[in-house]
Amino acid sequence: MLDERFLERLDAMHLRMRHSSSGGAGGLRRSKALGSSVEFSDFREYAHGDDIRRLDWNAYARFDKLFLKLFMEEQEAQVHLVLDASTSMAFGEPSKWETAVGLAQILCYLSLSGNDRVTLYALQGKEFQQTRPLMGRQGMVEADGFLRSITPKGKTVLSVGVGRLPIPQSRGMTVVLSDFLSPGGYESALSSLCYRKQEVCALQIISKPELEPELQDAVQLVDSETGEIMEILASYDALKRYRKAVADFLEDLRRFCHQNSMSYVLLPSEADLEKTMLRELAQVGLLT
Repeated sequence: MLDERFLERLDAMHLRMRHSSSGGAGGLRRSKALGSSVEFSDFREYAHGDDIRRLDWNAYARFDKLFLKLFMEEQEAQVHLVLDASTSMAFGEPSKWETAVGLAQILCYLSLSGNDRVTLYALQGKEFQQTRPLMGRQGMVEADGFLRSITPKGKTVLSVGVGRLPIPQSRGMTVVLSDFLSPGGYESALSSLCYRKQEVCALQIISKPELEPELQDAVQLVDSETGEIMEILASYDALKRYRKAVADFLEDLRRFCHQNSMSYVLLPSEADLEKTMLRELAQVGLLT
C-alpha cells in the first residue's frame, strides 16, 4: 500500500478526463446529462408534467412565462486499469511490474477518491483476471490485494487479450500499463478501446538496460517469455543498430497514440514514483 504521507499528497490531486462522463449518478464529474445537482446549467419553458419545484419565479415575474431551472448532473466515471502481467514485465531492478503496480495504486486511489468506479485487469497470455467494479476509498484494500496476488508470467498478446476485456461501449477512461513488447503489436488493442468510446492512456514502462544495454563481446540472449535463445556479438555497430531499433519502436508508439488522440507517457521503471512519475503524468494532463 502507499504510505500515509504519499496519500496526503495525492489528496491534493485529481485524475483528469478530457470528456464528460456517462456513468451512473452520484459521482463528482460533470456529465452532459441534466439532473438535480446544485450546479446551474440553463433554462427552458415549463411543460406539463415538469417538477414545479424547479420553476423560476423570478423569471415568471419578469416575463410572465413559466421557466424551469436546469442543472448539470454529476456522475462517476468508469476507469479501467489494464496491467500487462507477462513475464517480460518482471525484468529490471526494480522490475517493470513493481513500477506498474505502484502506478496502478496511484491511479486507483485518485479515481476512488473522486467517487469514480474502478476495475483492474491483469493480462497473462490471452487470458485475464479482474476485480469487480470498486467504489469508495475502501476499495483500495481490494485493489491492493488483487495487485499483490498477481505474479508476472506467460506471454501477453495485447491484440487478443485487450479485445476480450469486458469494457462496456460507453464513455470512460482506460489506462494500459505495459512495455508494449507484444507479438502482433499494440495497434489493434488500443484501437479496440477507442471503438468502445474509451479515453485511452498508454503508460509504457521500460527498464534502463532495455534502453541502454551494457553488453560486451559474444553474449547469449534468452527471451524471457518464449525461451528462445539468440547468440550475438555485442559490437559497437550491433549496439548502435539496437538503440536505433528501440528508438524507432518508442517513437512509433508515441506517434500512433498522438494520431489517435491517446495520451502517451514513457516511464523508466527505475524512476522515482513520487517525484518523476507524478510530474510526467501531470505534464500530459492525466493528473491535475
